[in-house]
Amino acid sequence: MGSMWKATIRGVIARKVRLALTALSVVLGVTFVTGTYVLTDTLKHSFDTVFSQLAVNVDAVVQSKAAFGGGEGDRARIPESALAAVRAVPGARAAEGVVSGPAQFVEKDGKTAVQNGGAPTRGISWGSDDRVGPLRVEHGRRPMRDGEVAMDAGTARKHGFKIGDTVKVLLTGPAEQYRLVGTFGFGDAFDLGAVSFAAFDTKTAQRVFDSPGAYSWVYVAAAPGISPDRLAASLRRALAPRFEVLSGGQFADDTGKPVREGLGFLNDALLGFAAVGLFVGAFIIINTFTILISQRTRELGLLRAMGASGRQVLTSVIGEAAVVGAFASAIGLVLGVALGHALPGLLHRFGAELPPSTVIVLPRTIIVSAMIGLGVTVLSAVYPALRAARIPPVAAIADLRPGSATPLRRRAVVGVAIMIVGLGVVAYGLVGRFVEVTDKIEVAGGGALLTFVGVATLSPLWTGPLSRLVGAPLPPTLGMPGTLARRNAMRNPRRTAATASALVIGLSLVCLVAIFAASAKASVRAALGSGVRSDFILTAQQFSDFSPEVARRLRSEPDVAAAVGLRFGDVRIGDNTEPVTGADPDGLDAVVRLDYVAGGSAGLAEGGLLLHEDEAKGYHVHVGDELVVQFPRSGFQPLPVVGIYRHRQFTGGIPVPFVVSQRTYESGFGGTQQDTFVYVKARPGRIAAARHEMRQVLRDFPNVDARTPDAFRALQEQSINQFLGVMIGLLLLSEVIAVLGIVNTLALSVFERTRELGLLRVVGMSRRQVRSMVRGESVIIAVIGGVVGLAVGMFWGWAMTAALHAQGLVRFRVPSAQLALFVVASAVAGIVAAVLPAWRASRLDVLEAIAAE
Repeated sequence: MGSMWKATIRGVIARKVRLALTALSVVLGVTFVTGTYVLTDTLKHSFDTVFSQLAVNVDAVVQSKAAFGGGEGDRARIPESALAAVRAVPGARAAEGVVSGPAQFVEKDGKTAVQNGGAPTRGISWGSDDRVGPLRVEHGRRPMRDGEVAMDAGTARKHGFKIGDTVKVLLTGPAEQYRLVGTFGFGDAFDLGAVSFAAFDTKTAQRVFDSPGAYSWVYVAAAPGISPDRLAASLRRALAPRFEVLSGGQFADDTGKPVREGLGFLNDALLGFAAVGLFVGAFIIINTFTILISQRTRELGLLRAMGASGRQVLTSVIGEAAVVGAFASAIGLVLGVALGHALPGLLHRFGAELPPSTVIVLPRTIIVSAMIGLGVTVLSAVYPALRAARIPPVAAIADLRPGSATPLRRRAVVGVAIMIVGLGVVAYGLVGRFVEVTDKIEVAGGGALLTFVGVATLSPLWTGPLSRLVGAPLPPTLGMPGTLARRNAMRNPRRTAATASALVIGLSLVCLVAIFAASAKASVRAALGSGVRSDFILTAQQFSDFSPEVARRLRSEPDVAAAVGLRFGDVRIGDNTEPVTGADPDGLDAVVRLDYVAGGSAGLAEGGLLLHEDEAKGYHVHVGDELVVQFPRSGFQPLPVVGIYRHRQFTGGIPVPFVVSQRTYESGFGGTQQDTFVYVKARPGRIAAARHEMRQVLRDFPNVDARTPDAFRALQEQSINQFLGVMIGLLLLSEVIAVLGIVNTLALSVFERTRELGLLRVVGMSRRQVRSMVRGESVIIAVIGGVVGLAVGMFWGWAMTAALHAQGLVRFRVPSAQLALFVVASAVAGIVAAVLPAWRASRLDVLEAIAAE
C-alpha cells in the first residue's frame, strides 16, 4: 500500500495542471459555503449580543399568554391591577410595567420618515424605577413627562439628532412633536444597527399606543438572595393560568427570534446556491477523472501487470481525488473566511445598518466546509475509480481504451424510468392537497429535480444528433475547422453530454427565475388591471403598516368618494392557519372588484365574512352558513358567510382569501390595528382635486406615499426585478464553475489529441485554424447546454407557476427575449472558455506532437 500511495502522490504532481481547474471548481463552492456560514454566524452573533442586553437587570418577565403564533400582536394587554399583584409576590424586589408599540422618527427636514431598510422601528415606555429594566442613558436623561422623548444612540448619531432638538414621531396617529431629552441603549449596547427605538414616559406611552391603564409586559427584578428560577416559580404560582412567566434570557431569545429566523432563511438560501455550485462541480470532477482514466489506460494496465489489485487501483484513484479535495477545501476555507469578513462591510456600503461585531468562525464552519469539499470530490471520483479498477493488465500491452461502462440502451431505460417517476411526483405536487404551500413547492420541486436527473441520464442519446444540428452552421462558416469541430463534439457523446450538463443546471435555474419573475409581473398587472377600481393606492415605506387615521381623514375630504383601509393578519380555521383581511365595509366595492359568485358585501359591517370561492369549496360553506374563526385575542367566533367572490388578487402581491370588517378585525386582534394599504376613489371628474387634498393630509404622515394603480404596479415590478437581479447574480457562481468545466474538458481533450493535432498541422492546418476548431467545439457544447437548459428551465418555470397559482401567480409568461439572450450568452461563454485550450492547441510543437503516444 505504501508503493501505491507514492504512485498516487506522484500521479497528482504529474497531472497538477490538468487537476487545477477541477480543484478550482471545488474551491469556489467551498468558498461560498464558508463565506455563508461566516457571514450569517457573524450577523447572528451581533444581533444576539444586542438582544441579550434586553435581559440586563431583568430576572423575570410577565406577559399574557398568546392565543397562537406567539407574536406581540397575539397577546392581550396586562392591566395595572396585575402589576400590583406582581409587586406583591414574595421574592420580587421591583417590578415595572412596559408599554410597546410602533414608533418611527421623522428626518430633521420633517418630510420623510427615518429609513432603516425594513428593520423594526419601535416605541417603548421608560419607567421611573432604575432597579429593573435594561434601558440605560448615554447622554441627557430619560423622558419624564408628555412632550419628551429619548432616542436610541445609534439612530441619533446616524441621522444627526442632538439633545434639545424638536423631533417628529409617527405613532398610531399623525406625526407628533417631541423634545429630544436623551439618548439611550439597552445594557451595554448603544448601537442597535438598523433597529430604531423611541422611549417615552409610561403615561405618554399608554396614550400614544392606545393602552390606557395597561401594559405590554412587566419586568421583574429578584430580591437579594432570591434566584431567578425561584422568583419565576413564585410568579407562576401567583399568576397562573392567566399569565406566563419567562426568565430574562428567555424573553430576550423570544424577542430576537424573528431576526434569527430571518438569518436562518438567509443562511439556507445562500447554502442552496452553494449546493448548486458544488453539484455543478461534481459533474466537472466526474468528467475530469473519467477523461484522465481514459488517458492513463496503459499506465494503470502496467500497475495491474506489476501486481496491483483492482482494489489498490481503486484506492489510488480515490486517493488522488482526496488529495485534490483536501487541497481545494483548505484554499476555499481561507478564501471563505476572507469573504465572510468582507461581506458585512459591503452590506454596510449598500445601506444595511448592522450592530458592531467581530468576525465569527465556528468549528462547525471549518468541519462542514472541509467535509463538503472533500466529500464532493471523493464521491464524484468513485465512478471513474471503479472503471479504473476494471482495466485489465493486457491494456498495458495493447494500449486498449476502456469500453463504455454502461450500454446506451440500458442508460435509456434507466433515464426514462427516472423521468417518469419525476413527472409523476411533479403531477402529485400540483394536484395534491397540502396544508402548507411550502410542502406543495417542495414536492413539485423534488419531482422537477428528478426530471433533470432523467434528462442528464438520457443526454448521451441525443447529444450526438444535437451536436450535428447545432454545429451545422460551422462547416460553411469556418470550413474544415468547423467540420472537425462538429465531428469532435459528436464522436464522444458521453463527454459532450457531461460537459454540457454542468452548464444546464445553472442555466435551468436562471431560466426558472426569469420565468417566475415574468409570470409574477404579468400576474401583478392582471390583478391590478382587473381588480382595482380606485384612483390611488397608499402605502408606507417598505410596505410597513401605518396609521388608520390616514383613511379616516381622507374619508372626510369633499372630493374623495371612498377611502378603504386594508390590514392583514392570521387566524385559525379548523387546523389551518389562514390569512384574513380587515377592510372598511363602506366603499369596499367602490375601490376593488371582487366579482361576487354569490351574495355580496351588504352584511360585512354586521360581522359577516366574505371568502374566495376556492376557500368556500374547501370548507364546504355557502352564503348563509357560519364558519368558526379563531382570532388571537377574542378566540372562536362563528361568522356568517355573506358573500363569495372570484377575484382575490387586487393587492398585486398579497392574496385575499377572507375579508372581515375592520370592526370585526379589531375585536379579534385587539387594540388599534394599523393599515397596510388604503385604496382611494375620487368623485367623478375630481381626481386632481382629490390628489391635492390627499397631499395635504399626508403632510402629517411622511411615511406614507400615494400612487396611481399604474405607479403602484411599477413599484411592485421594480421589487420583482431586484429579486431577479439578486437571484441571477447568485446563480452566476454555478455558471462560472460550468465554464471552468468546459475549459477543463477542452484542455484535457487537447492533451488527449496531441498526436492528432500534430498530424493536422503536418497536413497543412494553420495555428489559426486549430484555434477555430477548438473554439467551434466549445461553442457547440455551450449552445447544447444553453438549449437544454432553456427546455428544462421552462418546464421548471411552468411547474413553479402552477404550484403557486393559489398564491396569486395566475399568469404563465416566458420572457422570450431574455431566454434568447441566455443562449447567446452561452455561446459567448463557449468562446471565452476555449481561449486557453485553443491557444495551447495552436502552440503545440509539431514534431513533438506527432511523436506523442
